[in-house]
Amino acid sequence: MIGNMKNLKKLIVLLFTVIIVSGCVKVETNMKISMDKKMDFEIIMAVDKNLLESNEIYQDELLDDKQKEELINQGFEIKKYEDNNQIGNIITKKFDSIDYLSSTEDIDYDLSSVINDPLSTAYIFKVEKGFIKNKYIAKYDLNSIENNTNTSYSLDIFDIIFKVSLPYKALKNNATNIDNKGKQLIWDMTKTTDPIEFEFEIYNIKNIVAIGLGVLIILLIIINRILVLIAKRGNKEKKVKKEKVEKQNNNQPRFIMPQDMDIQNENK
Repeated sequence: MIGNMKNLKKLIVLLFTVIIVSGCVKVETNMKISMDKKMDFEIIMAVDKNLLESNEIYQDELLDDKQKEELINQGFEIKKYEDNNQIGNIITKKFDSIDYLSSTEDIDYDLSSVINDPLSTAYIFKVEKGFIKNKYIAKYDLNSIENNTNTSYSLDIFDIIFKVSLPYKALKNNATNIDNKGKQLIWDMTKTTDPIEFEFEIYNIKNIVAIGLGVLIILLIIINRILVLIAKRGNKEKKVKKEKVEKQNNNQPRFIMPQDMDIQNENK
């Protein structure tokens, strides 16, 4: 779990190394979180083809073979990216659960710490745990990167987009654009200097299923008990009715036929 976070931080270090070398770039980060708490993480990095062709370090991609091999060994997938006059890479990774990237402590995730200490332990969500559902709080600071890259570049020359797709409508957010009924949040970092902030909830499906199974078992026990009681009552009523019929039969007078009387006289 911590290893996944370290891998993510190494990826961001590589990302900003590319920014320093290449200058004007497109950086689009996509974070898609599912109902089962799985997360798809994606970064698209691209620069103008002319800039890339004139760069002596990188050729037809932003990442060299060594960097790509390191990321692949850490579980990332790397593909080429090309769109109009831009070319670069798409880097993706699937996380089994955001709970592995969450802490119960307050989180103010500063990307400058990634630059200064890429191997330190960190989390990207604060979680307030509940039995039915968890609440997740995210706060990411991108502004301090400018002060830690030691370059003359400004974030204004970057096309930096941060997108989050949620399974349910966000509780709170400061996104510059909101789509899909509040479930997709978009930050255009060229239009704001505020930290990225959003809150959302996800149901604990396993706990809900466990409750459902428990209720189902209890209902089955109750139904079975009712059926047993009904069966016992039915048997009891049948027994009482049978005894009543037998009693009535015993109390009725017996009529002796003439032939029966003859037989009785002969026996005497």
